[in-house]
Amino acid sequence: MGVFKEEAHTFETVAKKQVQIYNDAADSGYPYNISDLPPDIERLLLSVKVFKELDIKFPDEKKMIRKRESWDGGVSVVIRIGWEIEPAGGGINKIEHGTQYTISFNRTSKHPSLINKECDAFISVDYKGYSEIV
Repeated sequence: MGVFKEEAHTFETVAKKQVQIYNDAADSGYPYNISDLPPDIERLLLSVKVFKELDIKFPDEKKMIRKRESWDGGVSVVIRIGWEIEPAGGGINKIEHGTQYTISFNRTSKHPSLINKECDAFISVDYKGYSEIV
């Protein structure tokens, strides 16, 4: 498989650049200004858009965006990229192994305890491996 290597690299690059967001919490993210997007954030937003368009273009296929939540000032999506499929213990099922990315977009203008006060938004990226029967 490995079709989405560039998107995975983009997500993981942003995850590695995350910093502590609030003085009084363990939240981390990549701070930026909405009016002046860094290239890493532009690539990340484009990657999420690609997955959204694929889900629309191929409605009968397994969805890439597995979950979407929104709240006042933010939105979160869960994206799964499968890397390998293997037989599941002699049955007809197979197991897909891949990486799950949880990407959260947040506006920070309402939070005065922000460490990076010059920024008005941040993106948080968490990722982990997954396995599921397909």
